[in-house]
Amino acid sequence: MKNEKGFSLVELMIIVGIIGIIAAMAIPSLVTSRMASRMAANEASAIQCLRTVGSAELAFSASHNQQYTNLTSLAAEAYLDSRFSSTGYINGYTYTVDCDATVLGAPITGALTPPSNFGVLAVPNTGLGRFTYGISLDQVVRFEDVGGTGTYPPGSSAGSPIGKTT
Repeated sequence: MKNEKGFSLVELMIIVGIIGIIAAMAIPSLVTSRMASRMAANEASAIQCLRTVGSAELAFSASHNQQYTNLTSLAAEAYLDSRFSSTGYINGYTYTVDCDATVLGAPITGALTPPSNFGVLAVPNTGLGRFTYGISLDQVVRFEDVGGTGTYPPGSSAGSPIGKTT
């Protein structure tokens, strides 16, 4: 055994144990980070989808005598992707298909219903987003609600435009 090189079984078992302890500490934080990243991606997608809906409503009204419509009609006339015409969800969010939602903080009084106005909400499915967002005639995406035990970003509240700073 004088010239033998290598590791003993005990040394290898100690190394495997250390690697196991490190993995046990790392995996929960990786899972949590992945869920938070997915939620943030869903929220960014919802904001962009609302901006797309707002642009589609304006394009529709420009060619239909300043009248607005619902998501089903916008999809049927190719102003929007066909995914918006159903009651399913897109990237964790469900949208107000009838475009008849009242958006908090919007400068228009009364109900925001087609044909003279519109209002669309993006509502997260359970665990897939933290905030409900809304858009209406003024084309500003606003916070509408907070899901679960979450809170609004500092300086924001229901009806505040996203990205608002104090």
